[in-house]
Amino acid sequence: PFKPEFYEHLLGKPSRPAFDPQKTAHPRPEGNKAGHPPRVRLAMPTYKLSYFDLRGLGEVARQLFHLSDTPFEDDRIQVEDWETGKMRKKSTPFGQVPVLAVDGKEMTTSCSINRYLAKQFGFAGKNPFEEALVDALADQWMDYFEEVKPFLLTSNGIWPGEVTPALKERCEQGMAKNLPLFEKFAKEQGSAGHLVGASLTWIDLLLTDHFRSLLTYFPDALSAYPTLESVKLMAKSHAKLSEWRTAHEQPF
Repeated sequence: PFKPEFYEHLLGKPSRPAFDPQKTAHPRPEGNKAGHPPRVRLAMPTYKLSYFDLRGLGEVARQLFHLSDTPFEDDRIQVEDWETGKMRKKSTPFGQVPVLAVDGKEMTTSCSINRYLAKQFGFAGKNPFEEALVDALADQWMDYFEEVKPFLLTSNGIWPGEVTPALKERCEQGMAKNLPLFEKFAKEQGSAGHLVGASLTWIDLLLTDHFRSLLTYFPDALSAYPTLESVKLMAKSHAKLSEWRTAHEQPF
């Protein structure tokens, strides 16, 4: 058989050296044993949440930051300063709070902020369908809150005026209409003390934080709704959530 080494010997050419993968491999860049390009570390966004020094519509976002161990600037506005400081009100996108600034870029409305943060931190739902269910319940809650808000805000002294029987009646009508809907929804779509799916989502935070205010004036509000009661107990037994709520106890 043909042997190139034999002819190379006759012609005075050196034999080919044996293949050595260590000598022929491409040199790797220093500091990267895997040979891949250096990883680029992305800086964590800076967050600033501006809202009144109340729980209200800013509390779910604050709890999401706490649950995810994400640093944020908790910019708490005094209601009196907001009412008299017209310039600050005009500087917000829609003339209202909460406002969330992410690296200086602002977004507003509470549910939009909650959805955004929940998706960033893993509390929006386990899949797109669960996310849609969470959003649906949140939208229904906003309609319900418009009915109970006048009584709750006036009772807490946040809104001026007298707590009239008409305000209380409107609140009770809103509860009678919506709490059965929430109970049915949670029974069909949730489990393990959650409103949607079997894990904590921002809609659990929204309703259970609201229950804290509602039960102050209507202690038996959930007595006919065992599924909602179990959601309330889940939140109460959640160590990290309870840690925040205990440290930031406010009537509304």
